[in-house]
Amino acid sequence: MSEEYAVIAGYGLPGRAVAEALEARGVAFCVVERNVLTVSRCLRSGVRIIEGDVTDREVLEKAEIGRATLFAVTVPDEEVMLKAVEVGRAMNAGMKIIARGMYTSVGMKAMRAGANEVVIAEKLVAADFGRVVKGM
Repeated sequence: MSEEYAVIAGYGLPGRAVAEALEARGVAFCVVERNVLTVSRCLRSGVRIIEGDVTDREVLEKAEIGRATLFAVTVPDEEVMLKAVEVGRAMNAGMKIIARGMYTSVGMKAMRAGANEVVIAEKLVAADFGRVVKGM
């Protein structure tokens, strides 16, 4: 198997959490981010990051999606997430794709689009509410 490499779509809290986990494992990665200020700040701190739209094939090629073993689509916009999963899967059939979704229904769409796993916000919120109420 080839060396592990990841592409992270979005560098908000979820994207940074993915980056930290990858760094801890010694896995190289490239971030794709639309926010120019975030890109500028991260470039100064040494993060491999490029500015662009994660649904754009040219941007994904620049991020080296073809050699990726993991594509973490952490962007909050579900339409963008679904399109990124679809485009990413078409460009690299063998990588693992983890996507972020708000609702279970969108998670099901992401799985049909090619995601291997989807982190669903409403499930995490539900679990946390249950934990808090049980602890009262």
